[in-house]
Amino acid sequence: APRSPTLNGSLWVVAGDPVTLTCGATSHPPPIVTVTRGRRVVAAAVYEPQVTMTLGAARAEDAGGYVCRAENQHGDSSLPFN
Repeated sequence: APRSPTLNGSLWVVAGDPVTLTCGATSHPPPIVTVTRGRRVVAAAVYEPQVTMTLGAARAEDAGGYVCRAENQHGDSSLPFN
């Protein structure tokens, strides 16, 4: 199963600023890595070790809970973040 995902990037953002956040996990075979907000997938990478979520200009409505999830046929692991 994939190892627990890790995040790179700032979780503190001022409205209007650009946001780039990378979430990654390692596994064999390579995982499918997704970032979701609620039930909506906002970023995905298939059979890659990481996914990058980019917002050109953060808005107040972008605040809230997200989940980074890595999965393959052996299992899954996730990391919630705000």
